[in-house]
Amino acid sequence: MKQIKWKNKFLFITLLILSLHCSVFYSSERNLVDTNFPIQNKSLSYELIGWDDELDRRRVTFLLSALQNSKKFKSVQHYAQIKSDLHVQIILESSPKFKFFMGESSEPVSYMAERAPGRFSIYLINRFLAVSTFFVIPDIDYDDDHIVFRTMKSGKMISELRYPIESYRIFGWVSVMLMWADDSDEWKTILTEKVNEYLGDIKHEI
Repeated sequence: MKQIKWKNKFLFITLLILSLHCSVFYSSERNLVDTNFPIQNKSLSYELIGWDDELDRRRVTFLLSALQNSKKFKSVQHYAQIKSDLHVQIILESSPKFKFFMGESSEPVSYMAERAPGRFSIYLINRFLAVSTFFVIPDIDYDDDHIVFRTMKSGKMISELRYPIESYRIFGWVSVMLMWADDSDEWKTILTEKVNEYLGDIKHEI
C-alpha cells in the first residue's frame, strides 16, 4: 500500500511539474538587415516607455545592448545623462495581458473585455477548459506586442517606426512536447534583429 501511495505521489508531482512548463513561440517575420554602413559621429540618447513588467524589462536590456554593440553612434546613453544629437523613444505597445486565475492583471477585467472582446472571450473559454481539465487542454496566450522607435532630432520627430514582436505562450504539459521548437532563448537574437532593422531604416535620416 505504501509503495502504491508513493507511486501516486510521484505521478502527481511529475504531472504538476509538466503542467507548470511554459513554451514561447515567436510568430512575427524575422528580417536580416545589412547594417554595414558608416559609423555616425553622433550621440544618441534613449527613453524607455511601456516596459513595466519584469519580463519586458529583461527584454529591453537586449535592445539597449544591441544599440550599444552596433557601434553606429559615438555614444548611447539614457536621455537624462547627456544632451544628444539624436533622441529615440523605445516604446512597447503591449496587447492586453490576460492573467485571469494565474495572477493579477495590470488592467481591470472590464477594461480588457471592452478593449479586445473577441480575444478576451476566446481567452476566457480556453482558460476555463485548461483549468478544468488540469491542462490536458493547454492554455494558449497570444501576445501581439509591437516595438515603436520614435526618433527625434533638435526636438522634432524625424521618424516613427513600428516592428511586431508577436508570440504565443503555451502553458501546460503539451508544451513539454514542443520544447524542441521553443523560442524562449531566442529573444536576444530576435530583438537584436529588430534593432538592426531600425538602424537600417533610419540610416539615411541620421
